[in-house]
Amino acid sequence: MITENIIIKDWRKIDFSFGLIYPNIYKLGMSSYSIRLLYFLINSFENIACEHIFLPENVQLRFPASKDYNSKNLLRSLENKVLPDEFDILGFSMHFENDFKNILWILEKSEIPLTAQERYKVSNEGNAKFPLIIGGGPVVTSNPKPFSTIFDILFIGDAEPNLKLFFKIYQAYKKENIEYREFLETLGLIEGIYIPTLNMKTRRATLKNLDDSPTPTIQMITKSSDEKSIFESNFLVEINRGCPYQCKFCISSFHNFPFRNRSFKNIKQSVEDGIKFSNFETISLIGSCVSSHPKFKQICELIINNGKRLTVPSIRIEHINKELIQVFEKSNIKTITLAPEAGSESLRFSLGKMIPNEKIFSVLTQIKDSKINNVKLYFLIGLPNEKDENIDEIINLLKLIDDLGFHRNSVRVNINPFIPKLNTPYEKEIYFYLQENNDKLVKKYQKLLKELKNISSLKLKFKHFKSIIKDARLQTILSLGNQQTSELILNYYFKGATPSALKRAENELDFSLNDYLLRIKECYTPWII
Repeated sequence: MITENIIIKDWRKIDFSFGLIYPNIYKLGMSSYSIRLLYFLINSFENIACEHIFLPENVQLRFPASKDYNSKNLLRSLENKVLPDEFDILGFSMHFENDFKNILWILEKSEIPLTAQERYKVSNEGNAKFPLIIGGGPVVTSNPKPFSTIFDILFIGDAEPNLKLFFKIYQAYKKENIEYREFLETLGLIEGIYIPTLNMKTRRATLKNLDDSPTPTIQMITKSSDEKSIFESNFLVEINRGCPYQCKFCISSFHNFPFRNRSFKNIKQSVEDGIKFSNFETISLIGSCVSSHPKFKQICELIINNGKRLTVPSIRIEHINKELIQVFEKSNIKTITLAPEAGSESLRFSLGKMIPNEKIFSVLTQIKDSKINNVKLYFLIGLPNEKDENIDEIINLLKLIDDLGFHRNSVRVNINPFIPKLNTPYEKEIYFYLQENNDKLVKKYQKLLKELKNISSLKLKFKHFKSIIKDARLQTILSLGNQQTSELILNYYFKGATPSALKRAENELDFSLNDYLLRIKECYTPWII
């Protein structure tokens, strides 16, 4: 494996250091555009050294880290092999709620106290000095409360508007011997920065013009023979942010509004600069709804005409036509990802996806008759107002898709439980995560597997559904949680971070998740975005 475009700075010539942490393995971390953007932005300050830290590869983690026998040296930074506790700042980018236990593992393995209160106490007593622990990302923006006992500072919304000012205030704090509380109070006045210990309210920071966010022209790229690599060898270009649609379950429309497109001129320059400064074969377009860019087709053609391969994320079904499929064929795209979400038209429409089944069949027929052949389909179950017959409608829809004549295993089907997200229209829809209703999700999955497992064109990606349901419940708890939930998750972590550990943590803290979820249903809101 060969990694290019690593930025290595001389630590003798910097004012402070920043450990940029994606709390999972390298392969997943490098699929994150945010990690590439932050690495580029932070290293653009000459006086700051920013280095990557990921979870160790091919290592079975044991929770808590105090019972893990792996060496802390597994967590050294990619660039200068620095341990996490040797950085001035550790910044975590959180994209998935279930990575929270990994954050706790990283801190504990690095011998850093897990709570902001404990770190402050130990530092005040003069026994040790710890990095400033900050966090951001879509999970934090959605609801920072469950993470409030752990982090010193949390970035809410877009990071670009606040990074420069944050670093300026931090540098003054470090050089001028400013009191820690005064430092936090100064930061707390900035829109988009939340200080949990001060519990100051803040509004989400929003970058108004996406052209003001630079595309990283030099991106870390890994050359590997691993066929399962995701984006490590790709050059990523963000073409829009937010989403123009109002699907009631989705955070992009409600946590990252307004919808913003990068200008075609800026995208063209980004592609040309990327080709000039980085050695890569593929350009991946990034955005919650890339096909909503008014010049999406021209962007795809620009990449192909520059001799590069193109990859795209999920495409809105109603945006796909014969001309776009031909463009994808030219780029040798093998699979198109679509999200019907429901088998029932009425249920799909109630979500905000106004796509009739007729349109789905039309698009899939065009894909099947093209050189692409393969599709990924995403569905949700456990939706508000879902009835048993709605599960039958998913089954019937997939059987009709099989009748279109797709090859064996060429329709990859992902079916996930709906997860209520705070500050979306469906935030109160917690029915299937009450303990007494968990079996209803199990039965839905059992029926889906029984009816679909022998259909040759379908490759089912939800066979381990019991694990999927348990993960979804934990995601729901973190998505809707408050500060008390934060204490629960800490207890859960120390008890082994398993589903049974969560139950034991509930009992020990005399905290009922069922009662808490019912409070949410009754209009309790821990955080307003």
